[in-house]
Amino acid sequence: MSIKQRAYSNEFLRNVLATFGFRSGYTGEPGGFTPYFFYKIAPYQKDYYLYFSKEPFALRYQNEIFNKLLEYQGYDIIRYLEFHYNLYPDKLDFIRFLKYELTDRLKRKGGNERKLQAALDWISEKHIESKREIIRKIEEEQTVLKQELKIGVQTIIANTSNSDANVKEEDVQLLIEKLSGHIDQLMKTAENDLRDLTSSFNTGNIELNNRNHEDSLIQLLVLLQNVQAPATKQKGDQLFKKFSSTDIAAILMLHFAAFKDKKTNTLQKKVGEQSERLNYKNPKVKQLMEALEAFFYS
Repeated sequence: MSIKQRAYSNEFLRNVLATFGFRSGYTGEPGGFTPYFFYKIAPYQKDYYLYFSKEPFALRYQNEIFNKLLEYQGYDIIRYLEFHYNLYPDKLDFIRFLKYELTDRLKRKGGNERKLQAALDWISEKHIESKREIIRKIEEEQTVLKQELKIGVQTIIANTSNSDANVKEEDVQLLIEKLSGHIDQLMKTAENDLRDLTSSFNTGNIELNNRNHEDSLIQLLVLLQNVQAPATKQKGDQLFKKFSSTDIAAILMLHFAAFKDKKTNTLQKKVGEQSERLNYKNPKVKQLMEALEAFFYS
């Protein structure tokens, strides 16, 4: 047993080491890390690979990722990140690793914040691209679904004899089952991809003291959505240039504990229902709208 293992086996010594900042989960043993950035055991070359004289241990490997990044300026930083991002098979895992490492290093003291922030901006860009890719996949699935539905209907019509104008029930049932299977798979894929994507975001976990206030919370967001300047000011322009029911649903799902397990379309429907229930002639609602108006425009 090594000296470090012996020290860590003693709870008192373990806590003392932690108190004085000498406790670490990393070892000096080679390997033991996930190679998010590709590396070679070879003499240094002027390319985007990481280079080591021998198999690195975890902390040295992680430090070299960011030491290498600091060699570059401007767009070359992005090229360096793109190079390893394209090589690593699990794109979302790569983004998660890099985001948390960058966030941690930005909190430390040093003069490299600008370059690290550039890398963090790249991660935000990749989040947007990932969302677009999910939407593209859904649209492709929908196109295939429509084509198969069209072919299925044409087959049913072709199999229906001129003397018997009634469509065969078993053919219709077969088409329905096939269609349902595609829809289920499409929705499952979309939900899983979106869940993986949003799990890497910094989301909130706001909880209401009383769950009976959930509907009132939604109504409050709807009212905020509709705040506009008085007619005497700025031609009655609305406070928000863009703030849709979809945005409200996203806020609820990402930041409020009570809504995290709800689907987006379910929340959109709920927002619509609460919007319809709002009575703008109610004195309390009128007073609240006037107060919001005065807060932003007085």
